[in-house]
Amino acid sequence: LTFGSTHLWAADPPKSRVAKVEDPSLLTNFDPKPDRIKTAVASLLTTLTGKSTPTDAWKDLGINPGDTVAVKVTARGDPRTGTRREVADAVAASLIAAGVKADQITLWDKREIDMAKSGYPVRQKSGEVQIRAVIAAATSDIPGLGFDPDSTPYFNPTMGQLIYGDLKFQPSLMDGLPLSSGGSGSSADKIPYWSYFSKLITPKEVKVVNIGSMTSDPDVGIYGCCISLALGSVDNARRLLKPNADQDTTAGEILMSDPLLKPKTVLHISDGLILKFAGGKEFDANYSCTPGLLLASTDPVALDIIALGRFEKMRLNPGVGIPPIPKIGKVPHLEGAALVGAGVADPAKIEILSVP
Repeated sequence: LTFGSTHLWAADPPKSRVAKVEDPSLLTNFDPKPDRIKTAVASLLTTLTGKSTPTDAWKDLGINPGDTVAVKVTARGDPRTGTRREVADAVAASLIAAGVKADQITLWDKREIDMAKSGYPVRQKSGEVQIRAVIAAATSDIPGLGFDPDSTPYFNPTMGQLIYGDLKFQPSLMDGLPLSSGGSGSSADKIPYWSYFSKLITPKEVKVVNIGSMTSDPDVGIYGCCISLALGSVDNARRLLKPNADQDTTAGEILMSDPLLKPKTVLHISDGLILKFAGGKEFDANYSCTPGLLLASTDPVALDIIALGRFEKMRLNPGVGIPPIPKIGKVPHLEGAALVGAGVADPAKIEILSVP
């Protein structure tokens, strides 16, 4: 830029800051060590924020005593392919130490059946950290959190088909319900373009902490911080994945939902204690390693980009007797999330701060 004879140069935008802990001794085989994980989480918080204590770090991130905190975990039906319970418990303990009441903290994901298999049996007890599912299991005594019909839903022109658990789903006429009940015969639900947000995150006062995992996925490349929070927060989500698109802005658009998600999400943590770099949706020890890696940032895209880079490195040299695995390559939902401002996908724009 030129003003008169003076040249004015636009400052480069600040890089996304990522705090990093990498220590294989955080685990024994595939079992995390709870006390060591608590120390690692505390170090992530202070390193990311530059504050001297985790309590000051939480305050800097926007969490204060009296807040309600929804801690999103990734539960995919196996404790080794999602958020390790030890990491979630360490985050909850740190929040409690910072003055947040235990029963104002909720560990949550979408489906109770997956949470139970992942080490998160639901509970609802006064004075304790809550563990809740958005969609309860059929035999559960604890109701699901459900989706909020009064909040503004996410619109996407991709047609969906509602199933059990979605807000507007109703059994068909075959099940004895009249079409006038708003069931599948009502005109409003024949073309469901809307996805409603979980009731847990729609209240104005809620703060969200998202704990994703470094888990490869054959459909979306990486089922990490971005996909886990975006798809876990809304119903009618099966229609939203577009793995063959050049760019898929869907996850990024949900993450950027304002005021429903963007201003409430204060921190993302990527759990790579166990890193699953290839294979199907299920855990496979042949395609997993234990680097003891934990990342924290306010930028979920940057965290998933770093994890993706580790996947690609491991796929080149997966281990003794295992041939190289094809690269994952371009991941449409990360490209799209960066496009809509949910984070940065360029490694050159990411500043990694290693914990001392």
